Amino acid sequence: MADFLERVGNVHVHSTLSDGSGTPEEIAQAAGEAGLDFLILTDHNAYAPEKEGWYGRVLLLVGEEIHDPANPHRNHLLVFRAGRDMSAYGADPLALCGAVAARGGLSFLAHPFERSGAFAGEPEINWEAWEAQGYTGLELWNYMSEFKAHLATPGRTLLAAFWPKAFIQGPFAETLAQWDALLAERPVYAVGGADAHALVYRRGPFAKRLFSYRHLFGAVNTHILASAPWQGDVARDAATVYDALEHGRAFVGYDALGATRGFRFEAADGQGVHTMGEAFRPQGAVRWQVWAPRRALLRLIHNGRVIAQGVGRSLAGESAEPGAYRAEVYRRYAGQWRGWIFANPIILQGERGERDG
Repeated sequence: MADFLERVGNVHVHSTLSDGSGTPEEIAQAAGEAGLDFLILTDHNAYAPEKEGWYGRVLLLVGEEIHDPANPHRNHLLVFRAGRDMSAYGADPLALCGAVAARGGLSFLAHPFERSGAFAGEPEINWEAWEAQGYTGLELWNYMSEFKAHLATPGRTLLAAFWPKAFIQGPFAETLAQWDALLAERPVYAVGGADAHALVYRRGPFAKRLFSYRHLFGAVNTHILASAPWQGDVARDAATVYDALEHGRAFVGYDALGATRGFRFEAADGQGVHTMGEAFRPQGAVRWQVWAPRRALLRLIHNGRVIAQGVGRSLAGESAEPGAYRAEVYRRYAGQWRGWIFANPIILQGERGERDG
């Protein structure tokens, strides 16, 4: 396995270019304060490549979150590396996914399943166009999307606003199940994001910002394994970020429960060591290893089924059955195991390259 450099970023961020409250410059500053390495702006149907650049130690890239303005409450797509505004395709998600792929872009289904709490006052924006092809992956965990699911009553809403860690649990079960179903057909890679707007919400005489960009960048992030160090050149450094996302060398980490830097998920066989996003035909026995930065509950999952788990900082197992293997890690907080880390898969191919045995 090649040596990789871990970089931490947020790939779902809104600015004043659409419906966020901060300018790109202010957002980059907040990311630096939170210790992030990169950001991808994803304003709604708004593409401003002139905002790309290095802002201090933070690399800010520009993508889009595209949807149909006439039907805004369904089929949102995060689009990266397309090189142009793709919002003209927003009314047709199938054509949009195809057009992005044709340009060499990357696309991820934004918050594919949502649950809106009764007191949230916000619609559920789900992905419905499952017949679409060519997208890179899905947003497995969207922080603000999950947060609004817990806003069932005025009391819970108030408590969640001031103590969000007591409510955040992890990706929705239906999102995880859909991911496993998609992985049975082809590689589909996961990202996680804040869906950051940093808006002020008002209920009667009360007003509170839920949440600041600084807070959001300390929550659900995407950690990539970069193949090269930063060069200080925006185009070359952007290529490094997108290469990792394209090939699934990434995991989703909920950094509010403790920094997830240092997590690793690998498979070793007679050819060497393989990491997240790789697909290979094994030679001999395959040994799986999961490492967490702190003590946690670790799970190894094969084709949607848990095949090994344990509490500690590492988990090992052996299996050479074809299929998609992925890892999940949970930490205890306020008396519950909560989602902490979700790794992209390593895929074992069979005799003819198939993933299923």
